[in-house]
Amino acid sequence: MAAVNLAYPYSDADDQEPAPTPVRRPWPHRRAVRAVPEAGPLIAMIGGGQADRTGREHLYRRLHEAGVRVLSFDRSAPAAWQRPYLAGHKWVSAMNAATLSAVVAAHPDPVNGIICWEDRHFAAAAAVADRLRLPGYGRTAATASRDRAVTRTLLEASGCAVPRSALAVDLAEAEEAARTLGYPVVLKPRLKTTGYPARLAEDHGRLITGFAATAGAATAAAATLGARRGVLVEQRLDGPEIVAICLTVGGVTQLVSIVRTMVDFTPSAADLGHLVDAADPLLDDQTIRHAANVSLRALGVQDGASQVSMRLTPAGPCVMAVNPGLHDLVTRLVYLATGADLATAETMIACGAPMTVTPQRHHRVAAVTYLSAPAPGKVSRLELGAQLSDQVGRAAWLERLVLDVAPGSAVDPSPDGHTARIGLAVVTGRNRRECHERLDRLRRALKVTVVAADGSAPPAMSVSGSR
Repeated sequence: MAAVNLAYPYSDADDQEPAPTPVRRPWPHRRAVRAVPEAGPLIAMIGGGQADRTGREHLYRRLHEAGVRVLSFDRSAPAAWQRPYLAGHKWVSAMNAATLSAVVAAHPDPVNGIICWEDRHFAAAAAVADRLRLPGYGRTAATASRDRAVTRTLLEASGCAVPRSALAVDLAEAEEAARTLGYPVVLKPRLKTTGYPARLAEDHGRLITGFAATAGAATAAAATLGARRGVLVEQRLDGPEIVAICLTVGGVTQLVSIVRTMVDFTPSAADLGHLVDAADPLLDDQTIRHAANVSLRALGVQDGASQVSMRLTPAGPCVMAVNPGLHDLVTRLVYLATGADLATAETMIACGAPMTVTPQRHHRVAAVTYLSAPAPGKVSRLELGAQLSDQVGRAAWLERLVLDVAPGSAVDPSPDGHTARIGLAVVTGRNRRECHERLDRLRRALKVTVVAADGSAPPAMSVSGSR
């Protein structure tokens, strides 16, 4: 990344500028970088300190290129790579609405808007916007979207199609719900929080073990977030899963993009990857548009970005969840495929500025696949293959390949039952078939050998990922 010329009030002499990234060929749809205005809107970023560079830097870059000045408000100081993108950082003693509102309001320069890219702070950020009378998602909507039971109640009351479900606070209630719904069922903590995935229970035995794990996660989340505990026992639906990316201004919603999601249950839900097709025919499906609009109105969303998860069943789209804000890498995929700059659009909405997003409906597809090792153990060898090594940093279709392991790294099963991810890859193509072919080529070329705990070494295997 080239150095960003933004004055930053830090005196740490040891901080280094981010290393330049490899020069890549420009994408056919990429627009020229705009000059940075001398004084753009001033935005309060709630949270975000020490963010992951892989998924988050492109969002900061988009705001910088749009001339947006970002002030960070967090208990954690920004990482070194974040600082060139920021106009400043303000330490906050507590990440609650009252404290944040007071600190933001006390800033000498008036703040034009509030944004947040951290799920755990989103409700507080929405409350800050309400208190300061700035455009925002709405505190009620942000709080409701985090509670699956409340979300489900509001969606059902609005007439939105949702899976049949029941809230259980103990195993007996979960068993009764499973008997009523019929196996298999999906177990989800009542409160959405990172690291506590849904679990699939195909029979009574798996219900017992799955409920114990999910109830523990639900109790921990409730203790942290100060809300009621419980497990949502949900009907398992068949059909492809999609996410409708929406922008709402003054309660009026625009469907911007469709994300096709690959999920694996072994035994808990894990995203294997996402794909965005600029010419996806689902963009013209009126039932999907209607479901997204009804669900966001039901929650009372006012201004901001949303992700409406749906299952496309034979009876029509069924809304699974409503998640406020933007997903780091999905936002990147939407930009690569359609040219739509969601990060800047969300920020302009937060400032109350008129914003029109017109995604390009051309033949362009972008996809991310999350890579997992073939087995737990210690990595003894990692090979990219001659053909893949030659492509990294040169091929326009390979936007990024990130590997988080090296020979000697430990690869352990994650708490949710999946082998830990070892990296990710983002590719583009003219259509979905070409994207999948490139992902397959990448997975075949990338070999990881893992030594088991007893010292035995299975044959080298290609890494696993989405298809």
